[in-house]
Amino acid sequence: MSDRALVQSRFLVRMGGVGWMVYDRERKGPALIGIDVAANLTKEQAERAYRIVSGSAEELKGRSLNGLPDLRAS
Repeated sequence: MSDRALVQSRFLVRMGGVGWMVYDRERKGPALIGIDVAANLTKEQAERAYRIVSGSAEELKGRSLNGLPDLRAS
């Protein structure tokens, strides 16, 4: 076995209290996308949010959880 420790991803998709969420291991709670909390989502919304938070910062700009342009980002 290798001496290197396995690195866990910061984010993961999991069931929340109500619906699905993107869990942030650093925050120890739901991930934030802008000012939106990635919780109480459908599985598809949670997977989309996961792709956003796992991507580059440029991908985050102007995005909302539903994939539509975020009017607050203008």
